[in-house]
Order: sequence, then C-alpha cells, then structure tokens
Amino acid sequence: MCLITLSIASLSSCSTAKTNNTDFLYFQNNVDSARLLKLKERVIVVNDLLSVQVSSSSLNQDQVAQFNTTNGTNSTAGQTNLVAVDGTIDMPAIRKIKVTGLTKKQLEPLLEEKLSPYVKDPSVKVRFLQFKVNILGEVKNPGVHNFDGDHATVIDAISAAGDLTDNGKRNDIMVIREDSAERKFYKIDLRSTYLFQSPAYQLQPNDIVYVGANAKKIAALNRNEHEGQKNWTFFLSIVSVATTTAFIIYSTTK
Repeated sequence: MCLITLSIASLSSCSTAKTNNTDFLYFQNNVDSARLLKLKERVIVVNDLLSVQVSSSSLNQDQVAQFNTTNGTNSTAGQTNLVAVDGTIDMPAIRKIKVTGLTKKQLEPLLEEKLSPYVKDPSVKVRFLQFKVNILGEVKNPGVHNFDGDHATVIDAISAAGDLTDNGKRNDIMVIREDSAERKFYKIDLRSTYLFQSPAYQLQPNDIVYVGANAKKIAALNRNEHEGQKNWTFFLSIVSVATTTAFIIYSTTK
C-alpha cells in the first residue's frame, strides 16, 4: 500500500511539473491564428528628438547652413529639434511648425515647401534620434533601454532586458502608455501569438513594460515573511523567558 501511494504521488508530481514547465514556453498557443505582421510607420509625438537635415541642389550651400546649425555649430547631420509640449519644432526663418501626428515622410515635403522661399530646391531628411523604453519587474536587466531606428516591439524590449527571469510571469506582461494625456494599460501574454495583434506589441517612446512575479515567487516571499515572523516571535519568547528568569533569580536572592 505504501509503495502504491508513493508511486501515485510521484506520477502526480511529474504531471504537475510538466504543466508548470509549459509556462516558460513562448508563442505556444494560437499559432494558427498568427498572420503577417506589418509594423506601422512611427508618428511624431511630444518630446521626440528629431534631426532635420536640409540640403540644396544649388552650388551655394551657405543658404542651408542656418538650417543645419545646433547650439551655434554647423552639423552635416542636420539640426536637432525637440518636439515641444505644443507639438511644434522651431526652425530658423520658418519658426514654429506643427509636427505631432505626422510621419517622417509627411513632414519632409511640408518642410521643403516652407523652406522654398529661403533655399533653392530644398531637400529635407528627417530622422528620429532616440527611442527610450522603461523595462521593469522580473527581467534580468531592468531599467531604461534605448533603441536605434524608428521601431521597437515588446520582443525587442524583453531581448534588450536579457529576457525574463525564472520568476517572471509570461502571461502577465503589462505595457503602460501615455497617449494624448491619457494613461492606457495593455496586457500581453507571451505564450500566445495573439500578442502580435495587440496595439501594445509595437511600442511607443517612453512606454513602460512591466513583468509581474509568478505564483512561485509570491509564495516564496510570503513563506519568507512568515518564517521571519515566526523567528521574531521565537526571539521575543526567548527574551521574555530570560527576563522572567532573571527577575525570579533576582527576587529570591534579595
């Protein structure tokens, strides 16, 4: 009877282990629903840092120098412009121009039109200079991560953070986003290919990606807290007994 009981317990633990281990596998569910993913072109938002490079077909390049100056220094990479809270950038001659909500491809011809009175046959090249994402929680390398280029995804963020720890909850990835003065929360399950259809799969600058702790980590923390309370109670009991004993000895010898 004991042997049968041990065998059943062993089989039960193996079954549980197999079930739990599947939680560590990415993209295991809804594979048939996965479809071709096309990333959207990034639009300009407040606090974006843009490089605006102006050139001309004219032999006289002095006319474009003022438009490629940052902090008083000419740069072949163009002028650096921070998008203000009102959604504008400030350029010489044309002054403030609204840029938020536009893509690079939409902004370039607009700037060329604005510059045409000052530059002969102007050509404008716009680039994004930064893409910062905060990655917190159960990842191996949490913190602020910078990405090159115009796009970054949740997978890019997790890779930059060195992947999840063993205590990371694969089905509970939260993306927190400030969108037009509104804070939005998105939940992503790395075990399902539905994540590719989430509006938060393609990140936006300054998004926060948070990985929650799994049940094993929470249980361990609760167990440690309980053990700490037990140890503290035991310590207080020892102190109480010692104090009482000392008092009794003092009283009898006096």
